[in-house]
Amino acid sequence: MIELTQIGAQLIFIGAVFFLVGLIQGALIPAVKNARMALSGHLTAVQCAMALAIFGVIWSLVELPLYLEVFVAYGCTVGFILIWLGITIASVTGASKALPIAGAGFSAAETTESMVKIMVRTGSLLSLIACTLLTFGLLHILTQLQ
Repeated sequence: MIELTQIGAQLIFIGAVFFLVGLIQGALIPAVKNARMALSGHLTAVQCAMALAIFGVIWSLVELPLYLEVFVAYGCTVGFILIWLGITIASVTGASKALPIAGAGFSAAETTESMVKIMVRTGSLLSLIACTLLTFGLLHILTQLQ
């Protein structure tokens, strides 16, 4: 049975706030240096926000040791925010090396390019690890149905 947990409630709240931030960013797309990158940031925020809210709703189904639960919940959150923040900074500064398709035709200072690359790659790795662990924490629900 699905019930609301403290971590689940926090994930739902963070997801709702992140969704709002993504909507605001969507309205600001024309105001940045690279509108194509800003659209990517807007979509990233909205999609990651929905994922966090869904994770919050199903959180009571996750069976992991407490330290892994905390890592998964906040690893996903921090990972998603790092990806979004890197993309958003790239949209404002014109950084393009980390995301060459959305950044085509733009460039920024080498330190900005490096910062964006580190944020996007760290966020991607962190969220990949956390979401993989989340999947393992949900495996038991398949055996409960048999």
